Amino acid sequence: MKRVDLALCWFVVAGVVLSPLYNTALVRAQLIGDAPVGLDGSVAVLCAGLALAWRATLRRGHLRADPATLAWADFDGRRPATLTRRLLGGWAVRFAAAGYFFAVAGVLIGFPPSLVEPVGLYVSVAALALVMARRRGFRGEAVLPLVPAVLGVFPSSPLWIFAVVALVAALGLSWAPSAARTASREELVSHFRERLVQRTATAFLDVWVLLPAGRPVPGLSLAGRYPALRFVATGTLARRHALGLPVFLALAVTAVHTTFPALTSVWLLGVGAYLALLPFAAPIAQLHRVPALRRWLTTSELRLRLTMALVLVVLAIGWTVAVALLGVPVSVGAVIAVLVAAYAVVRSVTRGPLDFGAMNLVLYEGVLVPTGLVRQLARGPDLLIIGLLICGFVP
Repeated sequence: MKRVDLALCWFVVAGVVLSPLYNTALVRAQLIGDAPVGLDGSVAVLCAGLALAWRATLRRGHLRADPATLAWADFDGRRPATLTRRLLGGWAVRFAAAGYFFAVAGVLIGFPPSLVEPVGLYVSVAALALVMARRRGFRGEAVLPLVPAVLGVFPSSPLWIFAVVALVAALGLSWAPSAARTASREELVSHFRERLVQRTATAFLDVWVLLPAGRPVPGLSLAGRYPALRFVATGTLARRHALGLPVFLALAVTAVHTTFPALTSVWLLGVGAYLALLPFAAPIAQLHRVPALRRWLTTSELRLRLTMALVLVVLAIGWTVAVALLGVPVSVGAVIAVLVAAYAVVRSVTRGPLDFGAMNLVLYEGVLVPTGLVRQLARGPDLLIIGLLICGFVP
């Protein structure tokens, strides 16, 4: 891409991103209209953004290095500075995005009466996330980013208490040795391999390879009766480390409901359940990504899909109950939408490998649209959207 084209692209992106700040009335009319909004909506948006930014920072994706570079060009001592610079860049972008969404929410629906607590929470959480990502991880740290999300769900929570605790913790952990200097070669290569897989999967639109890999489940075996149920149950339990995503999505759905009370719960619960269930459909997704693995499971395709759908329905009901306990109203249409989302997940992950030979290019408004590829990618989300539209008419 030429520099002129790149500059024009960034100019357009900046105009779209900043439009809520200089064209507030039009954006508010399009996004909100005359619907009522919660008084604490901007604080809920800030807490959700901080939780997401903190969670992404703790992944420590900056601790990566090409194994070839480690073997042949890692003798000048510049690796710690490079890793630290990479950490600061990612941290700044994530928390700048959280601040941007808070500013947009405040402009559109109103800021809280006092900005001292939200700003203090923002500074303390950003500092704690940076300090924690700078050092080596410890057991249970993945739960901490959920605290700001919980604070956003309960507007009466005193933000300043957690802000002070986070600031004190950041000062206490700042003396820990930097992981950029102590990271092992195995850890650097492992993160590099993960990033390479992510970039390759994105380039080839193979998004299901990004679903979490399973971990050993002691005490369970695939040998015995009901092999389909054993396979699905074991594969689901092997993804138990992904439970943080459904919890975060439950809190996010509650925060969105607090911010926009007029938004129907059918779409909130339907989309939320779809995203929450995706990691636990990884066992059957792996079978369809690599068809050669399918021969090792002696059960019919219909029984395998129905078993996976049944397990996901059980998980979806539990997630819906948790969301209802957080204060989101659950109607009959919303319950049906959750069930539709469970089967939409099964339909999504069982599409098989993408066929790039069936592009079926169609010229539309001067643009070549690969309708065949779009049809393959829409398998699953199409059922979800159609089902949610129909459930919107159910009381």
